[in-house]
Amino acid sequence: MIRALLISNSGRPFLRFCLPEIADFLGPVRRLGYITAARLGDAESRFAAAADALSTIGVVAEHFQADSDLPARIKTAEAVFVGGGNTYVLLQRLRECGALAVLTDRARGGMPYIGTSAGSNIAGHNILCTNDWNVIGATRFDAMGLVPWTLNPHYLEADPAMAPGSETRDDRIREYHAVNTNPVLGIEESTAIRVERGNATVVGSGRVKLFRRAQPVQWLASGEAVPLHLSAAA
Repeated sequence: MIRALLISNSGRPFLRFCLPEIADFLGPVRRLGYITAARLGDAESRFAAAADALSTIGVVAEHFQADSDLPARIKTAEAVFVGGGNTYVLLQRLRECGALAVLTDRARGGMPYIGTSAGSNIAGHNILCTNDWNVIGATRFDAMGLVPWTLNPHYLEADPAMAPGSETRDDRIREYHAVNTNPVLGIEESTAIRVERGNATVVGSGRVKLFRRAQPVQWLASGEAVPLHLSAAA
């Protein structure tokens, strides 16, 4: 039942690279709620930018803020788009206003869910592979679990030779797998994962990198399927 479009980054101009994919994903849906709960200080301007961009594909965005009305608004939304920002802030705000469980239930019931950056992160098993700092002091990291992976948007493969002695994103993911068993999916910029009809597919111009505990990493290019049913050691 899950229909999700999990985007690594919004790009510049805002949302421009992914607008065709968003339009195709939404199909006949013409209205959606845009959640800005991940933003720290610029929610109104970010919503305005999103609304302007989405209007070019005939989609009307409504500003969904993290307040006491949010659960009810999610219950009646045709679709929800959760924007980027700080992942810890987003998850805590959604949980505190009672919206996280409602959003999860609607997405599991087939409501189209779009996320960028932090909004993609919370669709995963947990948010422990985010690049953000925990500036809010959050103490819970379990997320929506719409997909079996923990997500790392903005993934960038670094050459250790370019900065000897530095730590890479791959090092951090190996540390994650020293403690956790579920797969991690690194999503390059200008890339997204489209989930529907029980399948997940890479879309966009970049690639994704699948990490499994004690297994070789696997690169997947645009158009390739991402395994939805696998264990860490599968």
